[in-house]
Amino acid sequence: MTVAISGFGTKFNWNAVDIAEGTNITGPSESADMIDVTSHDSPSAFREFVAGLRNGGDISIEGNFIKGDPGQIAMHTDFQAGTKRAWIIKLPGWVGGVPQISGFGFVTAFDLTYPLEDKIGFSATVKVTGIPTLTPA
Repeated sequence: MTVAISGFGTKFNWNAVDIAEGTNITGPSESADMIDVTSHDSPSAFREFVAGLRNGGDISIEGNFIKGDPGQIAMHTDFQAGTKRAWIIKLPGWVGGVPQISGFGFVTAFDLTYPLEDKIGFSATVKVTGIPTLTPA
């Protein structure tokens, strides 16, 4: 039997304020550089690698634009100012403590869309700086 959970109810928090009406959150997309350390002594003529610097990656958030939402306004303001802030992705589906992924980052993009026959939407990208932390419930 699976213990998988729905993503419904996930919250993105920017500088201690939940962003209203998020519809899709992706990330952080962590990665690591690989350093080729292959030498003439490498066994069986196979390349060898060691881990290099890690990258906390990016977080993408999309949602309904809410003109008075303090979280969306703060993200836009911080984008324009280049301000580093704390972020938290609060995961749903647990009873008791709330597991989360948290860290610091900069808003690197903030977009609004105005479709003819749909809602006004927003999207933002956060560049993670430093180590993102996964905290279990």
